[in-house]
Amino acid sequence: MQTDGQEVSKSLRVLQNTRVYLVEDDLPTARVYQKLMQDAGAIVEHFATASAFQDRMKNADEWETNDSLRPQLLLVDLILPDGSGLELIELWHKRWPHIPVIALTAYATVDTAVTAMKAGAFDFLRKPIELEDLVLGMQKAQQHGELLRENKSLNHAVHILSIAQTLAGISEKKALLKTYLKLITRELKTSEGFSFFFDANRSYPELLLDLRQAGIGRTEPQEVIQVALSSMVRSRPPVPENFAEVDSVTLIQPQMLASNLATFVVIEFRSPTGNSGFIALSKEGLSQQGLLDALQQVMPITMQAARTFQNLDVATSLSLVDELTGLYNQRFMDVSLSREVARSQRYGSPVSLLFLDLDRFKSINDTLGHVVGSQMIKAAARTMRDLIRDSDQLLRYGGDEFCVILPNTSLEGAHILAERIRCVFAEKTFNLSETTGVTNANALNITTSIGVASFPESARSIQDLVKEADAAMYAAKKAGKNCVSLARSQA
Repeated sequence: MQTDGQEVSKSLRVLQNTRVYLVEDDLPTARVYQKLMQDAGAIVEHFATASAFQDRMKNADEWETNDSLRPQLLLVDLILPDGSGLELIELWHKRWPHIPVIALTAYATVDTAVTAMKAGAFDFLRKPIELEDLVLGMQKAQQHGELLRENKSLNHAVHILSIAQTLAGISEKKALLKTYLKLITRELKTSEGFSFFFDANRSYPELLLDLRQAGIGRTEPQEVIQVALSSMVRSRPPVPENFAEVDSVTLIQPQMLASNLATFVVIEFRSPTGNSGFIALSKEGLSQQGLLDALQQVMPITMQAARTFQNLDVATSLSLVDELTGLYNQRFMDVSLSREVARSQRYGSPVSLLFLDLDRFKSINDTLGHVVGSQMIKAAARTMRDLIRDSDQLLRYGGDEFCVILPNTSLEGAHILAERIRCVFAEKTFNLSETTGVTNANALNITTSIGVASFPESARSIQDLVKEADAAMYAAKKAGKNCVSLARSQA
């Protein structure tokens, strides 16, 4: 037969590897609680005074980047010899609201309980505490803490996604670097940071002159960037000829540079042109590894910045941007498709391609003029951009034709998106009078014919993918326009 103690110990197994902070001035009581939790597998750190606990809180920056050091639960005696447990709870809740607190006291009243709850405590236990009550209270608090942390994690993910979307919409390299720096220093609460664009066609002395002209004149940052340029630029490995085979992550090269006053992380965004974007970050009081760990927490932001930098740099150097819409053009499609198909072959994920044609666009041009026609092209591009993911690539193929490259998307998934685009255009009325000055352009309707192909389902090469999507688009037009046609699957 199991004893009551064995039953309690069994129930307490939910605390396995749970880090608990216990603030209790009565040592015999503290030993009982501490042993009970440790026997159940919890990691318990005991503080006998308020001052000892406050000293621990002052050195808690490591929790921000290392989950294994962060406590999941706090138990606090409300009456301490050198301070108020209520004040500790309030301070704790302000800084770590997602880590639950249980208040403990031998002098409990309803008012005391309410006050503790208002200060931020999740639960309130009166001494002497029955072991079963302690078990139940800790189980509930732990479940509550897990829910709070899940909500925090979800909110953080949504927040990071929003920032990544902001970066994806920037169309100039230096503006991208400055925006990334502003966003990342805000997220990491760094104390120092600067960005710098490296032009591969300029000499090293010219780069240092650019550095001073950019306003980076203080000794410390200039020392760091000079070290970065000399070590990373002069000794860098060559960019692979087949750039499509290189993942974005391999092109982000964080390096630690220790100087006299601070430790910097220097991130390099590399491009196949040889150009680079440099970001230097520093956070006072944080170790080298701590800074790298903090950067890891916002890696989606960095990855999006790196991808956008690469695309912008390649587009700029090769004149791959359509002047009217600001979209990449047909020449860039070859670069982008090569990269996505190579990634598809490496990881076994599909990549799909849409070819879109604006039906009867010529009649708008002929009856209302080229100004209205140009504005219709721009309005159509904006409409399509709003319907696709940030990871998708919208391009102007030429004239009234557009392409959308869809990474990690099957033929079926691409078909669903194509139908959504078709329906939106079929139901939409464009008012271009204000932007063109043409009165008759206030209620224009235009539909789309869309061809869909997917690698490797309906194509075995990049050339086949383009050919099949194009042929499917013409099949859609031949079928009466305002429809979607799918490429045939490969046998």
